[in-house]
Amino acid sequence: MADPSVEPMSRRQLVIAALAAGCLLAPSPGAGAALPRLHAAAVQKPPSASTPLPAIKSVKPLRLSIGDTLTITGRNFLPGRGRNTVVFFRDGAPAVFLRAGAATKTRMTVKLTSKLARWLTVRNNGDRAPTRFRLRVIARRFGARFTPQKLSPLVSPATPKDAGGGPTAPTCTAASAAAAPSADVDGDGLDNGLELRIRTDPCTADSDGDGIPDGYEYESALDYNSRALPYPGKRPYPNPLDPSDAKTDYDGDGLTMADEHAAWVMYGHESFPLNYSDGTQTSGGPVAVTPATRWEDMNGDGFLTDDEKDVDGDGLTNWDEAHGRMQPGWWRSVITDEPSYPLAYQGTDWLDPDTDGDGLPDGADDVDHDGWTNAQEVARGPYMVQPFNPCLPDPTAQTCLLHPPFDNPPPPFAIRWKRDVDQSMTIWSVTSAVGSTSIGPVTVRIAFGCSGTTGCAVAFQPSASTSASGISVASRSQGPGHGGMRCSAQ
Repeated sequence: MADPSVEPMSRRQLVIAALAAGCLLAPSPGAGAALPRLHAAAVQKPPSASTPLPAIKSVKPLRLSIGDTLTITGRNFLPGRGRNTVVFFRDGAPAVFLRAGAATKTRMTVKLTSKLARWLTVRNNGDRAPTRFRLRVIARRFGARFTPQKLSPLVSPATPKDAGGGPTAPTCTAASAAAAPSADVDGDGLDNGLELRIRTDPCTADSDGDGIPDGYEYESALDYNSRALPYPGKRPYPNPLDPSDAKTDYDGDGLTMADEHAAWVMYGHESFPLNYSDGTQTSGGPVAVTPATRWEDMNGDGFLTDDEKDVDGDGLTNWDEAHGRMQPGWWRSVITDEPSYPLAYQGTDWLDPDTDGDGLPDGADDVDHDGWTNAQEVARGPYMVQPFNPCLPDPTAQTCLLHPPFDNPPPPFAIRWKRDVDQSMTIWSVTSAVGSTSIGPVTVRIAFGCSGTTGCAVAFQPSASTSASGISVASRSQGPGHGGMRCSAQ
């Protein structure tokens, strides 16, 4: 039963009391201290984030076949041949990356090759059907979004004859490939003679159909085998004849082969040697940490592995954005007994320095709009933070829930903790900050500040496991604003 002599308090005040009394927030540097500066890359705007995004305005023709050439007009393309990449995407299939041909800043062409043909939809009889693909351009940066349906071409299988009824187009066969062993008919980076020796298809860029070209898997396999020859063409190596290995992380750096292939396409421009290989954790050789990149060195060994690098230059590491602390799923896996915040914030894109397109790099941006940058919340430090919960570390943040649900509320509105404080007392298990009652006064000064110089007077009830008759936590504030607290028992 609640003590009728105690004045009712808001749920938010009770939450603040529980956070403060539990000493969950570490003492801050002092009154009025600024938030910690984590690293330069997180607060400085990298040049790549200010580069204009490529955008598509028109696509012609909107109906065409494999082997035809598509013309795209728009803005912010890279002038020259082979400097832009067009991404073709449909639901239920991996993205297909095709290198564009000639381009100006506002116009480019791209030939639809057999690489795209493999991902046309399949009819019940096994024939390939016309398929609509949405498009997105990679120039200096990744375009903001895929095209809507009205700008997405419908692609049909190749026709054996041209529109004028001319002769049948030449067909690549093993025999024709063998006749030109030094050529690379399918454009996968492996010459015909080599493909015939390792039994990949010299007429198809992606022999196993896993969305990753033969040349990339071959080179990754060599890296995985320390560049030893002959080519190790059996599992568990990256294998252009294994259709199931695209999502495998062979080199153990936390990035799958599909991840590293995408980084190679977008930032390595599909050139050899690989800038990101799934056969080595240190693609291109060991990279020593510098003062400017020390924040990336997650294990503190003085060198950067592929997962620790920041390929898009946004102030967050590759692994954090791809599979780690900038993905909501990581938090759900690590903290299994903590309810998620009711608004589902989305993670950042590790290959796009400005995922939401607001002109601010992802590291310096703030996914949950709580006043703490993504980089600060990833680094954590002494604070109880989470990039997808605006109520952590500050329940008074501008986007934190004013009316949290009673049923399974997210942190910090339901807290279970047991903590030794100043080695002078134990704060006993508090099962819920919401709806607690009082058996005595508790005076605290909370780390994120409160008004006045004597702290905020609040009250709560210990759990039944408490052996003491009551708890009094006292602290003398040095002034309003930021500060820590001292706890003692009576």
